[in-house]
Amino acid sequence: MVPGQIGAREQQRHASNVRTMVMPRTMPARAAPCEQLVSGHAAVPIRDNVYAILSLSGGIGVSMVAAMTALRLAQRRHSCVLVDCDFTAGGLDVLLGLENEPGLRFQTVKAPLGHVDGPALNHELPRWERVGVLSSQPWSGEKPDSWEILAVLQALAESNDVVIVDMADGALYERVPELASYTQILIAELTVLGLARAKHAKTMLSRQGCAKPLIVGACPRGASPSKSIVSVEDAQEYLGDTLLGVITPDRHIQADVLEGLGVRAVSKGSRRAIDALVEYIEDDLGGDDDG
Repeated sequence: MVPGQIGAREQQRHASNVRTMVMPRTMPARAAPCEQLVSGHAAVPIRDNVYAILSLSGGIGVSMVAAMTALRLAQRRHSCVLVDCDFTAGGLDVLLGLENEPGLRFQTVKAPLGHVDGPALNHELPRWERVGVLSSQPWSGEKPDSWEILAVLQALAESNDVVIVDMADGALYERVPELASYTQILIAELTVLGLARAKHAKTMLSRQGCAKPLIVGACPRGASPSKSIVSVEDAQEYLGDTLLGVITPDRHIQADVLEGLGVRAVSKGSRRAIDALVEYIEDDLGGDDDG
């Protein structure tokens, strides 16, 4: 099946079949935790409680999904940290309305000899709805070295139940391939072009040695439902994977973000998909706390 075939079939379907569907979960194979030697620094253990979220479709809401997932985990009584690994654009603190809050940003964290004190780092992070936030401010400092990135994630993983990482478009994997050892959550835009990009992202992650990623569908903003949105069924057939759920744009949350109010809740249109993702993470970690 090719993207052109998807587009032809989709004109017969309506987006309402996509918006509320959450597919049965199938646990993907995972690489065993391992240790990586980075740039001559000490081996960094790869923890299994770090979840990286990415998409090759710009503006699809990677940061929103990361934030809503972290928020829901915190509501279910998990200690959770949200990390911004977009060292080109960044600004997760702005998205959450924390730009004026004191605390560390990624560019101000120091990792002498490749070591970071996790509890101390936790204490210095701005808090958003009980979630620690380590944002990136590319305009205020140099990009961290690969070993610094891994040391920070390792420290936070040791000090929290879950670490959710905003990986933006995944460009960082080329510089820090060790990041692919974490569990990957791929956001696939439900358009012909978006699915082609998602398939390319799967190939990219596979080349980096990534185990099979989780995939969450996303309805595009401002699309004509009858012509532009690919159904969950066709998306799964094309990608060869089950979609965990589908997120939809929320104009109220978008308005809040534009007004500097930040993300204040999980949107109604995305709640089922976010809850399915959170439950997946809890099962993955061996927890059963419903909060």
